[in-house]
Amino acid sequence: MERDKEKTRVVIDTNILISALIKDDSVTARIIKSGIFEIYYPEDGMFELEKYRDYIIKKRKKALQKKSFDYALSFLLESVNVVPSLLYEDKIREAYEIMRDIDEKDTPFLALALKLQCPIWSNDGDFEEQNLVEVYKTSHILRKFFGDSK
Repeated sequence: MERDKEKTRVVIDTNILISALIKDDSVTARIIKSGIFEIYYPEDGMFELEKYRDYIIKKRKKALQKKSFDYALSFLLESVNVVPSLLYEDKIREAYEIMRDIDEKDTPFLALALKLQCPIWSNDGDFEEQNLVEVYKTSHILRKFFGDSK
């Protein structure tokens, strides 16, 4: 399929995964599973995601919330390339210099985006305070890639 050759690479922030995990049929989850993007997530982000596990489970509207969380996470991660930190460690210092006064926990996400030379998909305004990589909000993705006016 011609479109597959033209997939846009994007690094996703943890808030995007959280949104998709809270509601399985959310717009965010559907975008992740749509296949229009090559999605990347830094290995370091898995620790942050685990930190929000209980919060996500409480928000999920399923009878077996813990099991459904584990299933939903593995289902989403089928569409996400989790990148080992070794592959973007050479960009950590540069990313940290930029993010330390904004939100230093976002350093791995910026480092990975710098390494891959691609945008970050995040609804967190912190990334908009840097100007090295483009930032997509979900609303921007809907307009740009799906022609949605939301």
